[in-house]
Amino acid sequence: MSSLKGVGELPPATSVGVMLATYDGEKFVAEQIDSILNQEGVETALYVRDDGSTDGTLDILRAYAEAYPGRLSLLDTASSRFGAACGNFLSMLVEIHGAPHAYFAFADQDDIWLPRKLERAVRMLNEKGASGYASNLVAFSDAKGIEWTVAKAQPQRPFDHLFQSASAGCTYVFDRQAAALIYSRIGRVEDHDWKNMSHDWLCYAICRSHGLPWVIDEWAGIRYRQHEQNQFGALPGSAGAFKRMSLMRQGWYRSIVLRNRAFLNSDNAAEQAVLDRVARLDVGDRLWLATNARKLRRELKAQLALAGAVLTGLI
Repeated sequence: MSSLKGVGELPPATSVGVMLATYDGEKFVAEQIDSILNQEGVETALYVRDDGSTDGTLDILRAYAEAYPGRLSLLDTASSRFGAACGNFLSMLVEIHGAPHAYFAFADQDDIWLPRKLERAVRMLNEKGASGYASNLVAFSDAKGIEWTVAKAQPQRPFDHLFQSASAGCTYVFDRQAAALIYSRIGRVEDHDWKNMSHDWLCYAICRSHGLPWVIDEWAGIRYRQHEQNQFGALPGSAGAFKRMSLMRQGWYRSIVLRNRAFLNSDNAAEQAVLDRVARLDVGDRLWLATNARKLRRELKAQLALAGAVLTGLI
């Protein structure tokens, strides 16, 4: 158990409600479900909502629900497709936030969880007195035969939650307080447009904006599968940089920063001042954002990239 070095004993309450969003995932979803149901040191209940799969995904899910009654629950499908993970995940959180679990977690359909992923998260949440947990990941591509670490555990900054997520949402585990807060800010899922939004970034931003602490773990408890259907993914090297730059040029990045604002703490004056600068983006605002980039992103490379993008008009 060397991977858990420095983390204390498990608390008595270790029930975790895991939310799994699926869509045309027949190729990988069984392996992921097995890795969740076989988590060690915690009690897991899996909630799955399918977003209108056209392949055999639903047949696989129904077979698991029959084989694991009480441990895998199929939630009603939406009246119309969400078309992206964000709305699907948030709809599940709204539906199950009051379920009798000490913790809640998000799961993607195509990853593989290490056996003690959730145990590690529960331990660290209690040891660090945090409401939310995220971690590094080990990304891999079967097609390319490669794997690499996606590092997210740099020290948190005063406003990093306004400009980036804690990590990929599939690493997230959060307590009942965080779940209730996110639910209260989301309200009716149908009242919002979730197109192109990121549930992981939004949930992290809501919690941090309202003063709930997060811990980001350098240990990687997930094998994070990369393939052509990934909505965002974690492409390494120049390919990943090109994709991120393209999204910035299309206005996606700035739009998400500002769309998240509607769910944040309007009484947090310091945050609101930063967001006002993003909204205006006059010369003075650009200079301020560039010179204060160390407060806005966690990693030095990302800080420099943000400063450059702001000064050159890419954002």
